[in-house]
Amino acid sequence: MTNFTRPGVRATWLACLFFAGFGCLVPFLPMWLEKAHGFSGSQIGLVLAIGGFSRIIAGPLTAAWADGRSDRRAPMFLFAILMTIGFGSLWFVTGFTMVFVIILMLDVAFWGLLPVVEAALLRLTRYGWPRYGLARGLASAAFVLGSSMVGMLIDHYGAWAIWGWLFGVSALLIVAAWWMVPEPVAGDREAPFGARLAAGVGMLKDRKFALLIFAAGLIQATHSYFYVAGTLIWTNSQQLSSTLSGNLWSIGVVAEVGFLIFLARWTERFAPETLILVGAISAVIRWTVMAALPPVWALYFLQIMHAGTFAATFLGAMRMIQGLHGDERTPTAQMIYMALASAPAQAVTTLMSGELYEYLAPTGRAALGYLAMTGVAVVGLVLAVMLWLRRDPVAAPVGAAA
Repeated sequence: MTNFTRPGVRATWLACLFFAGFGCLVPFLPMWLEKAHGFSGSQIGLVLAIGGFSRIIAGPLTAAWADGRSDRRAPMFLFAILMTIGFGSLWFVTGFTMVFVIILMLDVAFWGLLPVVEAALLRLTRYGWPRYGLARGLASAAFVLGSSMVGMLIDHYGAWAIWGWLFGVSALLIVAAWWMVPEPVAGDREAPFGARLAAGVGMLKDRKFALLIFAAGLIQATHSYFYVAGTLIWTNSQQLSSTLSGNLWSIGVVAEVGFLIFLARWTERFAPETLILVGAISAVIRWTVMAALPPVWALYFLQIMHAGTFAATFLGAMRMIQGLHGDERTPTAQMIYMALASAPAQAVTTLMSGELYEYLAPTGRAALGYLAMTGVAVVGLVLAVMLWLRRDPVAAPVGAAA
């Protein structure tokens, strides 16, 4: 098997393609809904929030369904096909209700595919090349490419460039899923669907796992106002171009890429709980300063803090989940994490964010909505401290100085 056909390389290509789409979806979906379909801020928040609440149901159901398949690629095909059909249909649909329903389905599918991609990358890069830090860093770099390229395309071709990018990525994800090496699903695939569903939800009985997913879920949820209103504040309140807005998004992800590629091995010296605590502290600082509507030069530094608010929290959570559940149960555990902790928290904060932006934007004080995220970050910080107090000792990495 050549280097370019190794399972880890195939998983890296899949992840890069997914995050190239994600780099468009997260920052620019609100703009597309506003500019191309006439959605208001509260309507944008509503559809994204309902998508989050829907993942509470869809996540465990998908995990139980996937546990009963003979091939780990099954959920990859499911979500990629749904996304392709959904984006394709939006070319022909204009009414608010139908657009709302399709966007809801697409939101569930995109976020449902995320833990599947993450689990495959973590599993298939552990023992070969590329190692996880490099592979995940390249995926984050693809996010940068997506946000930067789409920002420039919008400036030249308008908001429908967002649709073209997402439709193309979705279609290519079907091909990437087919290219992945087939992997059998271990465990009791003959168990009834209800039993598999109960086993997945039953993971919450582990108090440490429950504390982990709610602490990390809240910290990650503090990005919601930024996701809903960040680009709109930059373009509407601060009169920044779409290109500069895309570049600012990219700065944050570049910091994330650097963290994952160059510091991931170094962070093995620390307990995963410590990384989550760093993420909580970073979130409190970042959103508090963002509320002051800082100048452009300061935005670059605040975007660099994405390495803390996202990358440190993410890496800590993934390592803890892997340590608690191992290869076979990690995909299910990540879906449960996304569905029962991350999704509800993001749904509530997203709904709140849409309403806050709708209320504050006409007054010219939209940036004050970030203070609500500071409040959520404080709660996440308290849970992170509780989790940190339960941390296990960390063995020094091989080759580390005594």
